[in-house]
Amino acid sequence: MPSPRKKRGQTKVARSRESKSRNRLPLWKKALFAALTTVLFFGLLELIFCLVGVKPLLYEEDPYVGFTSQIPLFVEQGGGGSGARMETARNKLRFFNKQQFSRRKNDEVTRVFCLGGSTTYGRPYDDATSFCGWLRELLPVADPSHDWELINAGGISYASYRVATLMEELSAYQPDVFVVYCGQNEFLERRTYAGIIDMPAPVRGLAAVLSRTRTYSATTRLVRGSRKRPNAETGDVNQLGGEVTTILDQTVGPEDYQRDEELEEQVLAHYRFNMARIVDIARASGAKIVFVTPASNLRSCSPFKSQHRDGLEAEQKKRWDALFQSARAHFDAKRFSDALSDLDQAGKIDDRYAHSHYLRGRVLDALEGFEDAKVAYQRAVDEDVCPLRALSRMRDIVIEVARERDVPVVDFAALVENEAPQGIPGEEFFLDHVHPTIEGHRMLALAIVDELTRRELLTPGSDWNDAAVERVASGIMEKVDPRAQGVAMRNLSKVFSWAGKMEDAYRAAKKALELYPGDAETHYQVGNLARHLGEREEAFERLSYLVGVDLKPEVSFYLKAHLQLAAILVERGDYAESERVLRRLLHLDPGNGAGKQQWLDLLSLQGRQLIENGKHAEAAGKLREVLRLQPDNFEANVQLAVALVRASDHQAALPVLKSMIEARPKYLPAYNNLSFVLAQLGRLDEAEGVCRQALKIDPNYESAHRNLQLILKKKSGGE
Repeated sequence: MPSPRKKRGQTKVARSRESKSRNRLPLWKKALFAALTTVLFFGLLELIFCLVGVKPLLYEEDPYVGFTSQIPLFVEQGGGGSGARMETARNKLRFFNKQQFSRRKNDEVTRVFCLGGSTTYGRPYDDATSFCGWLRELLPVADPSHDWELINAGGISYASYRVATLMEELSAYQPDVFVVYCGQNEFLERRTYAGIIDMPAPVRGLAAVLSRTRTYSATTRLVRGSRKRPNAETGDVNQLGGEVTTILDQTVGPEDYQRDEELEEQVLAHYRFNMARIVDIARASGAKIVFVTPASNLRSCSPFKSQHRDGLEAEQKKRWDALFQSARAHFDAKRFSDALSDLDQAGKIDDRYAHSHYLRGRVLDALEGFEDAKVAYQRAVDEDVCPLRALSRMRDIVIEVARERDVPVVDFAALVENEAPQGIPGEEFFLDHVHPTIEGHRMLALAIVDELTRRELLTPGSDWNDAAVERVASGIMEKVDPRAQGVAMRNLSKVFSWAGKMEDAYRAAKKALELYPGDAETHYQVGNLARHLGEREEAFERLSYLVGVDLKPEVSFYLKAHLQLAAILVERGDYAESERVLRRLLHLDPGNGAGKQQWLDLLSLQGRQLIENGKHAEAAGKLREVLRLQPDNFEANVQLAVALVRASDHQAALPVLKSMIEARPKYLPAYNNLSFVLAQLGRLDEAEGVCRQALKIDPNYESAHRNLQLILKKKSGGE
């Protein structure tokens, strides 16, 4: 039995344990307390960094490619102060429309920036007929209660990462709304991603979240400041230049593009990241944002470059080529079912060749299988190795990011599909592969107005109706300069020519000529393309018109027109007129090597034709003119010798034949002709010697054997 003292000690220990048990917090409460403390600590840091002006790193640079641009789009004009105006920097006018606005806007002004690539810019025209230009005229009519200010910040060839960085600059100018249309230029620039894409997705996602915080930004800058900065030139960091240098600027066509599925996935991941980043930057500035899905011409634009699937064996390639060529022939002959059968068989061998999907779309279009045709046309876009049209997944990304971030989205791609014949967008809404017609821009602008209305960013007035829209349209179209449009279409034709899309280039050039019939360069463009496509009458008409125009000889296309017209005249057999055109060219440009060579070629051709027609003396005159200007022209020497021999002018033929043997000691026909001429002149010993020289070169030369026998017979007194 325990003693009373021991019992009291046990009671104290029990009470102590009970007290500690009551005071001990559950583990979950400790974790919650720690989390709250951490959140409050970093929240306080975020507030402090916000107050001292630290911006999230994400808003200033792109961690995917390290792209930061220190070249501003807008520069201040007219001195400082509240009245200062911002104007497009002169060094940016190659990529942007000239725009201007007040540095500090009035409270009554609703400032809207339209951002994106060349579609936003208004290519192939300019701001006036872009969807931003349409909004500038439509919004004040739709909602007169606001003082609307529309600024077109669309940059030619600007991809989403450049748009995001540009938004950081524009966020300083009190934006109210950003309208963003991008996605067509994501594959234009060379870029690498180093280890960014190799990170596991969760790690990359965490990095993206952290880069939105000011604490992370301050810490990163502190760490960077304590070490040597990375050098873009030595490859320590991926860095894009401050301005666009596209792959296309550095090549003569799309040949630099190759299929690279890993890069494609990287570009798509980067595009998704940038669209989310764009939302963050807009909202950080207090502005609303509207997305537009990228739309493309499906029906009226063939792929820019096709490539066979990897691993295709030579025999498979040969079989595929035969089926594809057969399908094209069947299509041209309007045997559409046969063409489809060939394409089905070719697809079993290789289903990655973009042009085969485009041809399949055209075949199904002709067979009125429009749903399947649309699928084929879209597949042609997605398989295009030179993706100058937005891939279908890019449209999905815009919609997904918009849904995740609660961003209004105008589905322009769906809009043009709904309005296009059979649901397949083509030339009724697009001038080329991606750039809308003026009507297409109007349609997009009206859709943006509707979306702004749904989001209560504008309140339409009582006068807003179809008649008001038509009045605006009339005002815009009155300002359109057809000549400027013609020049734009001519330039577009050149782009298509560069890409090897000659039929598209020809259509654009014809449209340019309709808009600007007096433009000499457009006449040349139409004539040049017509000749390439076998439209000889069109080529002759355009080039003849141009040669008859009095232009300065330094205009290169003018001189080329003379060359091409002369060639067409030769094809027609009109040598005299061709020679007249070439003589005129050489008068305009005496040093024109191509013109001189073509003229000499023409004289040589005339000489051969005159020989065939028995006009040997006249032929000799043409050929002597060639040799006067080009003494080393061996073929002209051959033809001159033939003309003189056939004209029985043996004495004149002697030096020509001897010079030929000097130039080419093993050219046996010269020996044969020389022995014949010497024999005709009665110089039989010399003729015999020439024959024996020829037989030393080639003992089996039959013509020399025959000539030698005749000469020996003649020397022996035979006939």
